[in-house]
Parts: sequence; structure tokens; C-alpha cells
Amino acid sequence: MPRLGLANVPTGVLKKEFQRRLEALPKLIAQRDELNRQIAELEAPGAAEKAPEPASAPAPRKRGRPAKPAKSGVSLADALAEIIKAKDSMSVAEAAEAVLASGFKSKAEHFRTMVSMALSNDKRFERVARGVYRVKG
Repeated sequence: MPRLGLANVPTGVLKKEFQRRLEALPKLIAQRDELNRQIAELEAPGAAEKAPEPASAPAPRKRGRPAKPAKSGVSLADALAEIIKAKDSMSVAEAAEAVLASGFKSKAEHFRTMVSMALSNDKRFERVARGVYRVKG
């Protein structure tokens, strides 16, 4: 799109824009003066002692918590290994239902997701098909 020259802009529009910028000028001058004052404070002798230290890099976040055994004393992976060993293989949904039916207590909102993660991360299990796992060996 070609850029319009000022010759094509109506005079009334130019006057309004000029007035708007003149009204903003005192605020901009005040901002400039405040920034100049801050710069002078930082450059003053002895300002290095007063200057805040630069922010250090944030500490790396720890990922997750170590798994604690359930109140029954059996971890989720151990309970899954027992149940899946009885059958040849199980889907994630079947395994989650069977673990809960066996008396495993969990307050997890998304228990099935926890079961899926336990099955995929534990070396005792191998994936047979999509969403289906069995105990190795």
C-alpha cells in the first residue's frame, strides 16, 4: 500500500494530531526529568554502594516430588506389578480399576494418568500395544 504524503491529509486532522501531541508533552517532560534524576543518583560517587545488586538467575526448579508409598505401604508400581502379573496384560484403564478394587488408596484427582505414568516409567513393565502393558520376564 503506498504511503500517503502530508499533502493528502486534511488540515483539520493535522491540527487535531498536533493538539494531541502538545497535550501529552508535559507528561513526557516529567517522565524525562524523573529518569534523568535516577540516572544522576546512579552515577553519583558512592552510588555503587547503594545500588541494588543485579538479580541472580533463579534457582532451577525441582521436577516433581519423590514418590511416597501409599498409606498401605505399597507403592503404585508395586501394586500394578502384582495385579498385571496375575493377568498376561492389561490396559491402563483396567489396571487403574483393578488397583483401586484391590484396596489401594489414592486421593489423586487423575488416578488413571498416574497409573499410565507409572506403567510407562517403570522398567518392570513393557508396552504391548497402545495403552496395554505387561510385566517383563
